Amino acid sequence: MPELIQALKKEMALRRDYISAPQTLYIGGGTPSLCKVSALSGLVDTAKELWKNDFKEVTVEVNPEDLTPAYCKELAGHRFNRLSIGIQSFFDEHLQFMNRRHSAAQGVRAVQAARQAGFGNISVDLMFGFPGLSQAQWRQNIEQALSLRPEHLSAYQLSMEPGTPFFKGCAEGGMQPVEGDEAANQYALLQELLPAAGLRQYEVSNFAREGYRSLHNSSYWQGIPYLGLGPSAHSYNGRLRHVNMCSLKVYLKKMSHGWLPIKEEQLTHKKKYNEFVMTRLRTAEGFLRREIEQHIIRPAHLHHFEQAASRLLERGLLLEQEGRITIPPQKWFVSDGIIVDLLV
Repeated sequence: MPELIQALKKEMALRRDYISAPQTLYIGGGTPSLCKVSALSGLVDTAKELWKNDFKEVTVEVNPEDLTPAYCKELAGHRFNRLSIGIQSFFDEHLQFMNRRHSAAQGVRAVQAARQAGFGNISVDLMFGFPGLSQAQWRQNIEQALSLRPEHLSAYQLSMEPGTPFFKGCAEGGMQPVEGDEAANQYALLQELLPAAGLRQYEVSNFAREGYRSLHNSSYWQGIPYLGLGPSAHSYNGRLRHVNMCSLKVYLKKMSHGWLPIKEEQLTHKKKYNEFVMTRLRTAEGFLRREIEQHIIRPAHLHHFEQAASRLLERGLLLEQEGRITIPPQKWFVSDGIIVDLLV
């Protein structure tokens, strides 16, 4: 861990000019809460010194089992102002199925400890659409989460990716994947209960109270340049995308010599068009028609959009109001399929 923290600081210094005046800092991916708070706060201090500004939002991802009252108190005293807690479920059998180390009780205690330490911006993660989750249990999960009054909630459907134990279990017949209608009903319940409790949906998987949207994640959907540090991290400077090597061993070796382990990806007109459509339509705001006309350079791409959008508008899969194009909330569960029709 100390070697990785030092490498991250070095990469931060080497790439300081990649973006100017960043407004948010997010420490996540993997399990940052395994690190000592002093190590995490050292990253924040280095960033503040390099960019000479305070960050509006400083988030750290934490696992419930790591979030003791003492750890929370220490985090609160070191400039972190937002926590993202990976609870996933309030049923022990589900957590065991997901190979999570914490219990349902620890999930509850983690949020309570964060609140007692003074955190006023807490996000919790829940998972749905996995084998063994009934509609009644999903309702209980949502209600339990709401009882903790988080400012933000993210909910993700379990995806069966090749190479994972879940995918292997389904392929071998020992595990039955969730039917689409069942997962859709769980998503619909989420959309029903959360807004009624004051958490408005602003993106396909994210809900927040007024004033508590994730500023950091929102920047990705809005196409704002960002800098990613560490193995496998992606960066975007407004023109090009850069990707760090995924091997931790290679990353540490190269950084020890001051070499940046980065590959550059040229964004073609096609990629820029596809990313614009894909990211903006994940959000409740979507985009203005004049924005796509400004962003899309190739007439063929604009023509394709106009043709495809016209068909989707007729079918009620897109909405256009005062020039703003969005996917209707009741269609967000199938948003991937709608977006695919617009891509080139």
